[in-house]
Amino acid sequence: MKSGRNLAGVHVTAGAADSSLAARELSFLVRLAQAAASTPRPDELLELIIRETTSAIGTDVCSLYLLTDRDLLLTATNGLNENMVGKVTMKVGEGITGWVAESRKPAVVPDVSREPHWKWVPGLDEDRFHSMASVPIESGPRLVGVLNVQSTERREFNSGDIDFLRAIAGQVAGILERSELQRRTEVQLAEIRLSHDIHERFTKLSLDGAGLQSILEVIGSLAGARAALYSVDGYRVRGVGESSDGMPQRIHVPPTLAQTTAREVRITAGRPPKPLDVVPVRAGAEMLGLLAVGIDEEAVDDEGRLRALEHGSTVLALELSKERAAAEVERRLRGDLVEEVLAGGLESDEAERIARQAERLGHRLPQRAWVVVLEADDDKTEAAVFLVPDELAADLSAVEKLAAQVLAAAAPVMKPGSGSVGIGNLANGVSELARSHVEARQALRLTRRAGGRGRVASYRSLGAFRLLLEVQSPDALRRFVDELLGPLLRYAQSRDTPLLETLEALSAARWVRRAASRNLGIHINSMTYRVERIEALTDLKLDDPETRVAISIALRARAMLGM
Repeated sequence: MKSGRNLAGVHVTAGAADSSLAARELSFLVRLAQAAASTPRPDELLELIIRETTSAIGTDVCSLYLLTDRDLLLTATNGLNENMVGKVTMKVGEGITGWVAESRKPAVVPDVSREPHWKWVPGLDEDRFHSMASVPIESGPRLVGVLNVQSTERREFNSGDIDFLRAIAGQVAGILERSELQRRTEVQLAEIRLSHDIHERFTKLSLDGAGLQSILEVIGSLAGARAALYSVDGYRVRGVGESSDGMPQRIHVPPTLAQTTAREVRITAGRPPKPLDVVPVRAGAEMLGLLAVGIDEEAVDDEGRLRALEHGSTVLALELSKERAAAEVERRLRGDLVEEVLAGGLESDEAERIARQAERLGHRLPQRAWVVVLEADDDKTEAAVFLVPDELAADLSAVEKLAAQVLAAAAPVMKPGSGSVGIGNLANGVSELARSHVEARQALRLTRRAGGRGRVASYRSLGAFRLLLEVQSPDALRRFVDELLGPLLRYAQSRDTPLLETLEALSAARWVRRAASRNLGIHINSMTYRVERIEALTDLKLDDPETRVAISIALRARAMLGM
């Protein structure tokens, strides 16, 4: 048995010394684990580690370097210049510490002045230390950092010292891993709690119907700056916020925001230019608007700001979708109510009730108005109906001018087709709007059957021919047309001379033969021949005033019936 001497000078056997050392190391590791379990703060935990390690290994200083990206950062020390903590870095492979990190092997240096790997760091106060031992701190395959001990006196660190340091390093790795795990868990819990609080606050605003302005105010308070809502083309939404709040009236929309995966984008806008964070407000793939938040000097890109932008844009999307849906329902309901009045078949009091309901939805039906209908000549299924109050157009001529302006404005949209406008008589109450609406459409129908396109036609301008519309039996009209014009209709099927067209030209020219000849582009003698042929076929005298009236009515009825 070999003998040895302890610090008190008492002789003990080598086996007893080894047992005592093992017991001391075990006791240290137990104390370290217990202290780590009861020390919640990371900085206190690191101070505990280096303090206990210095005492246990019997050195003058202990230092801890932790790996950050590719650098080793001096994180804690109890013998070097503590002002350098958090400032001194060693690259992996640089100096003794870097070499240990790179090789993942312990290093024992009896005299650092003779060690080629040694790197002196100004201001770290390492000149007085001679010997050094260094071990890597590992967690499985991952390098956590490096643990160094140094002594002012020359010291030969033996394998037992290295094993003890490696045991400490293993314990330190576990402690740091648990500490990091706890830190990450606490950060995640804080983020979840923050996200929940923000979401709950916004949801309450939306459920309470607080409106866009209140939501923007909360976003601004959470983000630490002003918030404003913009349209998808960059114009500030009117009625939301004040122009004096410093937010620009228009912003340039970066093309990247059009991408469905786009989140916040930082831009510069306004006068003077100021930075803004712009976030798309989306409902699915559709962009409804843009949320812009200013960046004050005190504002930082913290988690709270990012969560406020994220949740704020979501709630704004919900609010805009609600407003759009409500507006669409309201618009359709207003349209349905107006259509119900125009459709007719209502008693006077029922029409008034529906008019009051439409007014509550923001659509006031005038008591006295002209009904004007714009309709495509080629497609009569779609039309625009205008109610023109008599305060705006007191007489028919004023309404016809307004209708002509409407037709001119709509003409470019209808190309290559055309459209026409029909005007009903003045309605002297809500219950008469349906009658005026029918009249406007009848004016359009008769004008088209007479060959008119791209015109303004009023029911009043139909004159006596309006009476044709009152005839309930189409068969009676057909018989009337056939009695007067039947021979000409049958003649037109077998002959080339346009006698029927000649008769229409005479009626349009008020039976003046020369005027009708000019309109047809024929000689007066040809006109005389045709008149004689018409009289011979129909047994009618075209110079008779009553005959002329009957023929004109028959011609209009034929156009009405599409014969």
